[in-house]
Amino acid sequence: MTPKLKTFIERGISTIILLGLLGGAVCWDNAIGYAVLVCVLCNLTSYEWFRMLKERGKESNRALSMIAGLIYPWLMAVGMLVLGNGEPIMLVSGEDGPSSIFVGGFAFHGVALSLLVLFVLATFFCELYRMDYKGSTGAQALSSAGMTILSFVYPVWLFAFALGALDDPIRIHNLLWLILATKMSDIWAYVSGVLLGGRFIKPKFSPVVSPKKTWEGIIGSFIITSALSWLLLPITDFGFEIPPVVFFCVLMPCIFILSVAGDLAGSLIKRGVAIKDSGSLLPGIGGIFDLIDSPAFTVAFFTAVMVII
Repeated sequence: MTPKLKTFIERGISTIILLGLLGGAVCWDNAIGYAVLVCVLCNLTSYEWFRMLKERGKESNRALSMIAGLIYPWLMAVGMLVLGNGEPIMLVSGEDGPSSIFVGGFAFHGVALSLLVLFVLATFFCELYRMDYKGSTGAQALSSAGMTILSFVYPVWLFAFALGALDDPIRIHNLLWLILATKMSDIWAYVSGVLLGGRFIKPKFSPVVSPKKTWEGIIGSFIITSALSWLLLPITDFGFEIPPVVFFCVLMPCIFILSVAGDLAGSLIKRGVAIKDSGSLLPGIGGIFDLIDSPAFTVAFFTAVMVII
């Protein structure tokens, strides 16, 4: 068995596992199952960051990053599951008669931004303490602060935006479709690159960050991913009809560009800490960080777009 075939089979098996998880979440059609899936992926990524930084001796506040990465997604999930529907939680009697106290809903995006601000402040307070009492230099403190914030933001904080859909079954299905489309772009880029890479276009797509990526792989992946994603639309209830021209000329190019950018961002980080894969849990893919690096970009972006519009 050739190395390329072995890698393809391993990636295929890991992809089937991912499809099984996503399919199970859709069939279960339960917000709790979806929330648990997202939170567990975030938690495992936090652990991989903790281990990566420890093994490579990079300056960072690994404990703060991991604690935040473990607690944050569950906090957001509970907030959405308990408060997201905005139903009345109790009745009280006032001077003017009975009145209802309503929970106005969980302000997901406001809480997400607020907790990020608190995490950044906590990071810098810790670095100030380490400079004053632990002997850290300014350069070490600055490097540590940047790595600590990055290890929480990408991909945990970004990917956790998927939890913002917990109050709407249609949005859950939409985001599951988005994650699936994103991961398909990774798989088909590899397949197209192996079959056609370098045959028509000699320059590499990303010669430094990801030298194995080819233009043929990117182009082939975009065509195949767009076609398959269109065919999968009927099983995801978007709540509205998407015209083909909008799907192929606007939606899929945005998803594809972001998925490629997320994959390259993950490669950049792994090169920065001098490792090939974030873990070995998923043969042919690597770790959970390798699995959700690109969906973190697509999920966060489209969540932000939905808020804006």
